[in-house]
Amino acid sequence: MIRLLWLTLLVGSFLCCDEVFAAGDVTIKWFGHSCFLITSSQGTKLLTDPVGEETGYKLPDVMPDIITISHEHFDHNYIRPYMDNDPVVFRGEDSHGRDWQKTEAKVKDIDIYSVGTYHDNSQGKKDGKNSVFVFLVDGLRIVHLGDLGHLLTEEQIKAIGTPDVLFIPTGGNYTIEFIQAAEVIKQLQPKIVMPMHFKTPACNFTLFSVKRFLKEMKNVRVLLETSIVVNKDTLPGETEVVSLRYE
Repeated sequence: MIRLLWLTLLVGSFLCCDEVFAAGDVTIKWFGHSCFLITSSQGTKLLTDPVGEETGYKLPDVMPDIITISHEHFDHNYIRPYMDNDPVVFRGEDSHGRDWQKTEAKVKDIDIYSVGTYHDNSQGKKDGKNSVFVFLVDGLRIVHLGDLGHLLTEEQIKAIGTPDVLFIPTGGNYTIEFIQAAEVIKQLQPKIVMPMHFKTPACNFTLFSVKRFLKEMKNVRVLLETSIVVNKDTLPGETEVVSLRYE
């Protein structure tokens, strides 16, 4: 009986700590294309799919603790400017694009794992492989789809889980386009959707603008800011689309 009481108190203390941890603010900043900086409440900085100079976008002036690369294309894997900070780098595929590199790790206060997908709708025969990265930070499940090129399978949906925040490509041509993006959102049922990989004045790629996607969606907020603060306790009750501005 005493042992059971001790275990109950111990588990209760962990639950209490989780509740406090889950209430932390997470800052998300968009640097264009598929490049976001996620900063946890404890200050851990995670940079996704860092843009290269050839994209037309400015290189982020940050020193991340973690970098994730969904696939090995030059507009998603430019890590050279950040290596002085000795970040932990997770890659979604090997250097030859022959296979996925599976990730399941914890760095400081962020848990990270990857789910293998494809860059096209022909099992990677055209554009190769792609990895979805899932980040568990401050009680939030943040999902970066990389250059997803197809609708998700049931197995992939289960592995990804239900996102609190979903970064999704919407510009078409190299990835899913706006109608498929809307279908993927129905598959995953996220709380917040943040479009990426679309045409902007700075972008050198042939992509569609985000406007077609936004017209397809309901509950849309177009922000003048380049960043947003997200908290587990204040997530919307239904899916909300938040489009950030590129500066």
